[in-house]
Order: sequence, then structure tokens, then C-alpha cells
Amino acid sequence: MGITQQLLIRTVFLLSACTPFGQASAMTHYQSGITDSEWLLSGDIFSCSLTHPVPHYGEGHFIKEAGEPMKFILQPRNEKIGPGQVYIISQAPSWSPGVKPETLDILAYPGYGLTVEVGGQVAERMLTSLDRGRHPVVAGRAWENERETVEVGLSNINFAPAYNEFRRCLSSLLPVNYDQIARTAALFPINGINLTERIKARLDLVALYVSSDPSVGYIYIDGHTDFQGSRRDNRELSKIRAEKVTAYLLDQGVPVDKIVSRYHGERYPSTTNNTKQGRERNRRVTIRLEKSDDS
Repeated sequence: MGITQQLLIRTVFLLSACTPFGQASAMTHYQSGITDSEWLLSGDIFSCSLTHPVPHYGEGHFIKEAGEPMKFILQPRNEKIGPGQVYIISQAPSWSPGVKPETLDILAYPGYGLTVEVGGQVAERMLTSLDRGRHPVVAGRAWENERETVEVGLSNINFAPAYNEFRRCLSSLLPVNYDQIARTAALFPINGINLTERIKARLDLVALYVSSDPSVGYIYIDGHTDFQGSRRDNRELSKIRAEKVTAYLLDQGVPVDKIVSRYHGERYPSTTNNTKQGRERNRRVTIRLEKSDDS
């Protein structure tokens, strides 16, 4: 009995026991074989991707972007799985008879040839499953016949070498991405000008990102105050705060020609000055990253 046939038999048992697909009259199984199983790595400090082509179906992608949870995306080439529930299942290898399959997740799927996407712990468990020699499977109703089951399996053949490279790529990812770091507000106490350790930690991330992404053209640093005190004093206070942030970023290696430092006093409040909470939010320095036009 071949590996594919054994997988089909195990899946029929699984779907009968664990899902509504037990009444299905037929099943179509998509999975690469021993000779054509590929795991393709691509990545840099911003994103790592591990792609697995599934013959006659599409591709599966494990993707980890800087600062984001792991996610798995199953991309079909056309409409094969129809609307309804989709099951994410971890199956034991053929040489481990009697080991029960494990349902990792059940999710609603609209069909229409859209992607199946799971993230966080489910995607991590799928990777762990492959690393342990198991076969993650995505199963759902067939698009053209709801009495037919469609099953898409991820082969662990040739997985280990690519997974080792994938983990090396993950270890080099930046701790944050552009969207997470492009807008930062450093808050200050009343009349405060000193940078807290929390602010410094955030500025360290800004400096790290800017040094890693040459597409960042400018960093706009804007000092603000609440409306307490004279306008003249507030303008000077906002200047000192902006200069403190600027000096810290320069010390961390940010090029001076990328920094545009400004100060506005009590003008341009971010929220009302009529409450204590509002005034706390207005005593701030904002740090805004902007990419250059040619990036």
C-alpha cells in the first residue's frame, strides 16, 4: 500500500470521526510526492517565507513578518474548496499506525477561491507538526459537490533542511516593522524634559529600524506641551523636549541629515487640555518616520 493511499485511508477515518464530512461520498487529495516535494525559502530582515507547492492545487506559505505573529496561508489556483467549515488537522506519518490525528483548528471558509489563513499558535503548531514528521492537512467540502471532501496535505519530505534555514531567517528579523515604528509619541510629566527608560527603549527601536531600512528618508521630531504656563515658556519647553529626543537618536547613530526637529509649544494639541488625561497626552514629543519618494 502506497503512502498516498495510506493517507487517504487515515483521512477517511478522521473525517468520519471528527467532522461532518463523514457522509461524503468521495474525496480528492492533493499532496506532493516523494520526488516532487519542495520547500522554498525567501527572506530578509523584514520578512521570512517558507513556501510549499502543492501539485494541482496551489501553494502553502508560512510567513513571519518583523514584529508580527507567524501565519500560514493556503493559496489555491482556482475554486476547489467550497463554502463551509475548514479543518486544520495534524496527521501521524504512515510509519506510526494507531496514532490519532489532531484537530488544530476549525474555521469558517467562504469559498470563492479565497485563501485559507491561520495565524499565531495554530501556524506554529503546524510547523512543529511538520518538524516531528507529521502531515498538516486542510480539509473542506468540495466546491462543485458538497458530498465530496477536498483534502490538501503538506508533505514533510525535504522539510527539515528548509526549516533550519527558515529558523535562521527568523532569528535575524527586526523586532518591529515599519507600521509599528512609523509613529511614536514620547510622553513627559509636568515640566519634565528627561527621557525615561521606556522612552529610550522605544527610541532604540526607532534607531535600529532606521539603520536597517534605507527607504526611510526623514524622521520628523515635534515637541509639544499642554496649555499650562505661558506660551513663551511652553515653546521653550517643547524645544528642549524635541532636542532631547534628537540628541538621543543622534547618539544611537541616526544620520543628522535625516532628522527634521521642530517645536510648537501648546499649539496642535492631540486631544483636549480640559482633563488631566488629555494634558498628559499633550505633553509629548512625536517621532514620525517618512519614506523617501524613490523607495
